[in-house]
Amino acid sequence: MPQIQSDFNLPRNSYVSFDATSLKALIKNRLDQNSSFTGQDYESSNMSAMIDVIAYSYHTLLFYLNQTATESMFSEAELYENMNRIVKTIDYKPIGFQTSVLTFESTGDATLPANTYTIPRYSFFNVGGIYYSFNSDVTFTKTIDANESLTDLQAKQLLYQGIYREYPLVTALGEDFETIVILPGDDVVIDHFGVDVYVKGADTGKWSQWDRTTSLYLEKSVSKKYEVRLNENKRYELKFGNGNTGKRLTAGDIVAVYYLESAGSQGEIGPNILDRSRLTKYNTVQFQSVFDEIRDANIKYITQVQMAAIEFSNSNGSSQYYEGETVDDIRKNAPKLFGTQHRLVTKDDYASYIKQNYSNMVKDVKVVNNWDYIDGHMKYNLETLKLSKNNEDPRTLLNQVNFADSCDFNNIYCYVIPRIKQTTSSNPRANYLTPSQKSNILSGLRERKTLGTEIIVSDPAFLAVDIGTYNPNTETLTKEISDVTQLKIVRSNTSSKSFESIKTQVINSIKTYFDEIELGEAINISTVLNSILDIGDISSISTVRTDTNQETQGLNLSIWNPIFPEDDIVNTGAGISIPYYKYPYLNNAAKFGDKVLIVAESSLSDISTSEY
Repeated sequence: MPQIQSDFNLPRNSYVSFDATSLKALIKNRLDQNSSFTGQDYESSNMSAMIDVIAYSYHTLLFYLNQTATESMFSEAELYENMNRIVKTIDYKPIGFQTSVLTFESTGDATLPANTYTIPRYSFFNVGGIYYSFNSDVTFTKTIDANESLTDLQAKQLLYQGIYREYPLVTALGEDFETIVILPGDDVVIDHFGVDVYVKGADTGKWSQWDRTTSLYLEKSVSKKYEVRLNENKRYELKFGNGNTGKRLTAGDIVAVYYLESAGSQGEIGPNILDRSRLTKYNTVQFQSVFDEIRDANIKYITQVQMAAIEFSNSNGSSQYYEGETVDDIRKNAPKLFGTQHRLVTKDDYASYIKQNYSNMVKDVKVVNNWDYIDGHMKYNLETLKLSKNNEDPRTLLNQVNFADSCDFNNIYCYVIPRIKQTTSSNPRANYLTPSQKSNILSGLRERKTLGTEIIVSDPAFLAVDIGTYNPNTETLTKEISDVTQLKIVRSNTSSKSFESIKTQVINSIKTYFDEIELGEAINISTVLNSILDIGDISSISTVRTDTNQETQGLNLSIWNPIFPEDDIVNTGAGISIPYYKYPYLNNAAKFGDKVLIVAESSLSDISTSEY
């Protein structure tokens, strides 16, 4: 029998080109070299069928080999399931969905006597089918019998979009690190931080509340704690201790789980939607039995009748719903969290923690120490704005009074941009975090911060950015110049695009740039110009005045502090650096399109007949 040649002489990277078809062709070619085999040339033969099975089997194996070889590496993984499994080895828990939060105002009427009251957990509003709930017991004090604004309530509490649901009771097996997977249904969205656990002891027959922990390995043997982890299938796992690190569940213990079901982005609401809505007490047979045993007998809980004496409203809209960490987010955040070991020490530790845990209310954050604050923001207040004292800035005064002590040298300043879109400039202060949001963030930070530091969640100085050009030899720069300035885009005479199409793309390009800009990020006009030119069919760009014949080639911007426009305003066509405490936004973005003018290249002498 003739010997079959075993030397393939294949290039080292030839495996990447193998698929079922190429492998089948290779087998047939090899068999054709031996006259003993002929069935491979006939598609209906047994030999051909066997070759098909072999070729397609290897095709499938090569696919899985390629997937597992790549997806097993932290730096290369692209599938969420695989990245989730990889970071589990360093005890990293990916952040899942975070529901919208809502700040509110509240007033108690004269029928509610002066006293200290507690609103029971999970109490909710139903606003046109959209629910907003309290996630814990909320205590407030009414000081007079007459109508009174309940500042103690509205300044420290938030409403969370969604309503709490009861998961079916689970009987514990008593295993080490016992794990319960919550399976509420494919279409149910659970808020990442909205999972509570109560356990009825098999030996005591009494309910007790267990608390959430970042890691069971940090807990004592008797600590009633549990971990929550979003697994690779985006289902939440509740993990209990083993008796050494965290208390172990006893066989026969009954576990009750309550989770906050969110409506996702459909649950976001605008201002004044909550007006005159009444609070409803959460009440089910199971929860009432649990609550009766865990409640503090010394606390005066408000009744349903007394709830009707409190009127709620919301002057601000809700924050935006957060979809959860992506693979790239996990790749960026996991090493940072592992380095902190659940403690906040460096500036990056604080920034990373705030971004991860408050993504539903925080868009961006910058953290500085006291030295950087004095050399930056305080210097800006005193020298640029010419304030006689730093606290003459109303936002600085507010934060110092509400969130700082008298000792300033150990302060950590966290500048935060809320996750709320600013579409109008009628109220430049609308994009600050509310006191209740700041209190919520501070309560989480204080559990992990170093002992000697004090944290202040600070408000940035917002900068309005608009089209603007002027003659410095004959004019004084003011923000009103932007009202008589337009951006002129000249469409190429060979273009087949409509004026409307080009205008829409230009507006979207500029808005996208400022939507994605970060706190303290430089304004790069070249980047904006290039994004406009990438649209194509544009022969030139210029900034023109409508009240004079002045025209400046390229994109020219006026940038000013909307609260102190006379003291902090610049005009530039080359970009500008922005310090950590400033955040630029597109001025009056809703009407920005009115300032974009599209003209035809062939009709520049008669703009009025060719503009859009």
